[in-house]
Amino acid sequence: MVVVRSFNDIFNEINLNSTVNLPLLKEHGLKINYCKGQIETTYRCPKLPLPFAKSEVYNAEICAWRRLTLENESCKAVYEVTFDVEGSNFEFKAGDTIGILPCNIPREVEAVLNHLDLRTQADTPYHLTVNNSIKGCKIPPHIPVQSTLRHVLSFSVDLRAVLKKLFLLALSKYTKDENERKILEFLCSKEGATSYHTHILNKNLTLTDIFQIFKTCKPPVEILLANLPRLLPRTYSIVNTGLSDPNLIKICFSVMSIGNNTKGLTTGWLEQLINKESDIDSVLKNLDINQKDNKVPIYLRKNISGFSLPVHLEKPMLFIGPGTGVAPYLGFLEEISFYKKIDSDAKIGEIWLYFGCRDANLDFIYKKELYEYLNKGILNKMSTAFSRMEDSKFKYVQDALINDGQNIVKLIKDGAHIFICGDLKTMAGEVKDILVNSLVKYDGKSKEEAEKYISDMQKDNRYLIDAWC
Repeated sequence: MVVVRSFNDIFNEINLNSTVNLPLLKEHGLKINYCKGQIETTYRCPKLPLPFAKSEVYNAEICAWRRLTLENESCKAVYEVTFDVEGSNFEFKAGDTIGILPCNIPREVEAVLNHLDLRTQADTPYHLTVNNSIKGCKIPPHIPVQSTLRHVLSFSVDLRAVLKKLFLLALSKYTKDENERKILEFLCSKEGATSYHTHILNKNLTLTDIFQIFKTCKPPVEILLANLPRLLPRTYSIVNTGLSDPNLIKICFSVMSIGNNTKGLTTGWLEQLINKESDIDSVLKNLDINQKDNKVPIYLRKNISGFSLPVHLEKPMLFIGPGTGVAPYLGFLEEISFYKKIDSDAKIGEIWLYFGCRDANLDFIYKKELYEYLNKGILNKMSTAFSRMEDSKFKYVQDALINDGQNIVKLIKDGAHIFICGDLKTMAGEVKDILVNSLVKYDGKSKEEAEKYISDMQKDNRYLIDAWC
């Protein structure tokens, strides 16, 4: 019996003689044929679209970088990188975002190839076909009809995607050890719903994790091609404005930890690229064969949320963004400074910033720049919150907003624009609740009236959210 210790509790829950309710599994109908000849990657669709693309992909060189947080185990590593986009014809303003096209880590690609005994075929050209006798069978649009397995596993599919139940069920069909197969079936069954959330979703288990745990699970590669989703671009807010210098794009990012001693796919890759002590040979393995040195494929995204400065700047503005959520506001402040240089008499409304982090001495990113804007009068008020400092007046940005509720309501009544950048699940929702309660408390509105007021602000592009899940 091959069962990892962490799955023993699931095994103990299973009655080997009982049946479980499994979802219906359809045949995939894909067939891979290896062939001789020149390697060429082609898709069923003429061109695979990029989400919300405003530009073509440009291989941008990292021309500068800096760490924004101190090197300390108490805080995440946050970096700023600057891309040289001269010659790209990118036109961007503060509040815009870029998409970065990541690639899977070579060791994870190799792990899949090794587990499925596909090392000898990894770089052999293939041609993918479908069984037309199976109704609805087709090649997923993100899977090349012709390519190599190494290319597909590196650039086309997301090896770290959430493992859906139907995928687990498909994997169970090619698992030789009966107990391993029983566990996989239980995880995708109705009876195993809780265990699926506990052991798969909450632990961020990936395909390579499954292969390490269930040693006898060795499906044909077509199962992976039929079930693994597209490796999608990652989105990052631009920290500067193209009005000042259209040839440079800055972003900041925190290096994510997704558990199992694994870093975020794109943030870990970018950190490796800018780390002076990293092995350049291993870095280059992460890049497309047509890329060199420290170039990163990026493209401009459409600003569909309208997260940008209003055309007229006379009205007050509230910038709310803890952690890296402050990123677009650096661009806003730079853009406002640009306008002030052009017209020193330009009327600019009150600008308040609400920023929070753990410790002012560790992860107060852009502290110097923000205080410079404050001293110049571009920024009129900055409220800070530090969750890990005992002497901090506010622990969280939400606390500062509650404290300023009455004054914020006055600004709202004066036509303020409110910008929120951060975690959609917690911070963004809590900020809205605070503003609704402040309107109730200080403007005499009912809760329903206050909620409608905020809703109307959203419709009028006076309440804008740039949030991630």
